[in-house]
Amino acid sequence: MAIHVHNVGKKNEGSPYSWDSKDALLYALSVGAGALDPARNLSFTTENSRGIEQRVLPTFAVVLGGADGSMEELGDFKLSQILHGGQGITLHRTLPASGTVIPVSYMSAVHDKGRNAIIKLTTDLLDATTREPMASTITSMVIRGEGGFGGDAGPGETWATPENAPDAVITQRTTRDQALLYRLNGDRNPLHSDPSLAKLVGFEHPILHGLCTMGFAARAVLENVADADPEAFGSFDVRFSAPVIPGDELETSIWKTENGAIFQVRVGESVVLDRGTFTLRGTPRQDTTQDTTQDAVKNLAAATA
Repeated sequence: MAIHVHNVGKKNEGSPYSWDSKDALLYALSVGAGALDPARNLSFTTENSRGIEQRVLPTFAVVLGGADGSMEELGDFKLSQILHGGQGITLHRTLPASGTVIPVSYMSAVHDKGRNAIIKLTTDLLDATTREPMASTITSMVIRGEGGFGGDAGPGETWATPENAPDAVITQRTTRDQALLYRLNGDRNPLHSDPSLAKLVGFEHPILHGLCTMGFAARAVLENVADADPEAFGSFDVRFSAPVIPGDELETSIWKTENGAIFQVRVGESVVLDRGTFTLRGTPRQDTTQDTTQDAVKNLAAATA
């Protein structure tokens, strides 16, 4: 088995992907918007509130489709070897309440981490009418057992938790049916809904989608750093460190920076989202998903065993 490094940079254009107001509202509700106070953040959760225009959470970009056939060209390894190690999002334009994009995906990098390999899959979402870029997502995948091929190890680690106390600590409790709601955005993997499958891979209960946990964190950061204004959203990067069970309480620690913020999310003493970086629009994007540690591999391994 091998990673098809010769396909780095090869672009695959997918079918047009359309969404409407209801899709954007469902996404916002599925990542906790309005859960504690239905009268708060109505611009994300309603389309007909008096004097309020519907707006779209920027992280909605992660559910807007992928290029057809792109996964097949990454390599001939097994799907069970793949772990979702990290996720990045960059908005080039604020997402509208409805629209159509054309996803163009490509393997943008491959890093040799010794035992394991890291593949970065970039998807550019182009406006279907103008073909101008609307958003880009970068998915970092850990390919277990496919390292050691003599490739570049990738950039070194630069992220670190500041010594000073966080500027904000936001607590959000997920609901026990959170994964059942989030799966309606398109990810129907039974690991997030089927108790029997969850037990087969070592979990007492189905686990929450990592991208759902990310959505909770993004809401907390956007609200506390940019007054919940999607126009201020530039980029957002995070590493997945450990699974979350629906019903868990998320604690997001936020340190403000000159260009945005860095953050970390815990459930109790366990770090579940690590090396988080948020940048305001118009400032350089910092990539924090390039390096996935062996600890993260160990913590996430059961999810795709």
